Amino acid sequence: MDRKTVKVSFPQFNIVVETEVGTSILEIAQRVGIGIRSVCGGKGLCGKCKVLVKGVVEHKLHDKTLLSSDEIAKGFVLACLAKVVNDVEVYIPPESQFKKARLLTQVLLPTVSPNPILVKIPISDYGDIVKIMLFYRASESIVKKVEDLLNRYGKAYAVINPFDNSVIDVNEDGEVYSIGVDIGTTKIVVALINVSKGEVIGVDSELNKQMIFGEDIVSRISHALNPNGLKELQKAVVDTVNTVVRRLCGKLGIDRGRIYIASVAGNTAMTYLFVGENPYPLIKSFKEPVKVEPKFYILKALDLGLDINRNAPLYVLPCSGRFLGGDVVGDIITAGIHEQDEPALLIDIGTNTEVVIGCRYWFIGTTAPAGPAFEGWGLRCGVRAVEGAIESVVIDPNTLRARYRVIGDVKPIGICGSGYIDLVAQLFINGVIDSMGKFYRGIESEYIRKGPDGYEYVVAFAEETAIGRDIVITEKDIYNIMDSKSSVCAAISILLKKMMLDVFKVKQVFIAGAFGRYLNIDSAIAIGMIPEFPNAEIKYIGNGSLGGAILTTLSRDYVEAAEKVAKNIATIELMLDPNFMEEYEAGFILPGKPDLFPTWWKRSREIKPWRGK
Repeated sequence: MDRKTVKVSFPQFNIVVETEVGTSILEIAQRVGIGIRSVCGGKGLCGKCKVLVKGVVEHKLHDKTLLSSDEIAKGFVLACLAKVVNDVEVYIPPESQFKKARLLTQVLLPTVSPNPILVKIPISDYGDIVKIMLFYRASESIVKKVEDLLNRYGKAYAVINPFDNSVIDVNEDGEVYSIGVDIGTTKIVVALINVSKGEVIGVDSELNKQMIFGEDIVSRISHALNPNGLKELQKAVVDTVNTVVRRLCGKLGIDRGRIYIASVAGNTAMTYLFVGENPYPLIKSFKEPVKVEPKFYILKALDLGLDINRNAPLYVLPCSGRFLGGDVVGDIITAGIHEQDEPALLIDIGTNTEVVIGCRYWFIGTTAPAGPAFEGWGLRCGVRAVEGAIESVVIDPNTLRARYRVIGDVKPIGICGSGYIDLVAQLFINGVIDSMGKFYRGIESEYIRKGPDGYEYVVAFAEETAIGRDIVITEKDIYNIMDSKSSVCAAISILLKKMMLDVFKVKQVFIAGAFGRYLNIDSAIAIGMIPEFPNAEIKYIGNGSLGGAILTTLSRDYVEAAEKVAKNIATIELMLDPNFMEEYEAGFILPGKPDLFPTWWKRSREIKPWRGK
């Protein structure tokens, strides 16, 4: 009789699970809480879920380039495509594991003028109790709590919900706290704020638990279409926030019941998934623009299961476009662009790179579909910015040997986005690749060779790595990086043209986001990702999305500013713009158009092929 169940063991984690025949290894791992990378959401497209299997599985590989013949011979399969038919052991190599990512929790906040969003009403006698009953709709349980506090302490404070003028709760000392939450596709960052003092007292982060449903937005939106899919995704993000809040409050000795308001910022898709709104219209068609109502959401902690005061309101920053969400609104108010008379440029670099130009009078913004190359997808040795990722590279001009820095100071497992940008820049500057991103033929060096994807450069030999294989960058990788960087540069160029600005007229450039914070700006200019701005001051604001969430829990002024900014952003659908292809294609000649790189373009033409020094 055929077996209906089999045993699957994960010796690295001391886990053995019995499961139905025909279940994929990825699905089994997700069930038991083992993290395996799956950028494409388990569709067999990205090749990031490689695992080593001892035993027999059913494995139909669609794209033969995702596994080498040597890997197949050793027993490697893609976890999403490998279905169990007998008892097996599964080993997850370092590059396929979810590791603690380097998450950006810092933000450069402006000085906040006193105009607190949470109002505290002092209560000292029965007349005050009547007042909160009549004017602030205090419930019977609130009144009883007030009476108890007056009997014990002789005073109490009612904390008022700014959105419906009701009493959230009462306490004896008037201390009130809030949380600001940045919901990213990859990570969630929470700031705990003492509202009474107007200061952030703790920040912590966690990988977004939605990642088990796919690392990219499209995979998650697809999952949301399944029965209960939207609820599962909403629960995953709320669970992640709760994990961080409990950890923060436990560390700082804060009662979670004293958190009386939360503010949440995220891109449009993450916002929809958090509030429980169907996100499918965002990806239904990319041939037509999507109208996104620039409205904020007011929810209640109790309804979402958020582990703070049950009556606390949740303010969700408004979105402006298909991919211009509350995170970008947060960037703008954190940078203070909404208060400036002269136009400034904001760039929030990630899988989707948001670009905004504006001032107090107007904003125009767009999103560059940079693709997942900056997250390591489509690159031979690409990984996220996790422990073991090569994050920066300098190539010795005499020997062509790479000197690199690894996150966590451990042996490398791959290269993350900032490392790839450094690499392409260094190969170009040192005359190893030409302006088309092709390796110069005829260079004699142990670090340059012909591989399965054309010529490649060896960043680290196998004995230096944690994966036992050479870490390389290939011509195919360089093409994918050029594809991504060209999209970013095209977005910036198009907005400059629409506002009749050139690179000399921009006086301030704000760089936001985790990727932007660790990016070497000189390398980004060298490969033509970000234009030269000779007269501009460049400022790194850090996690501007978190900044917006923090500011809107502290001051009514920033709540009003967020709503005004969201309504005033004119959004451009980049893929539908008639000038996009021209600007995009110009980026495939390094560094790009001469008018965007007034000094570097000329100097780059003087670079000669490397001949040894």
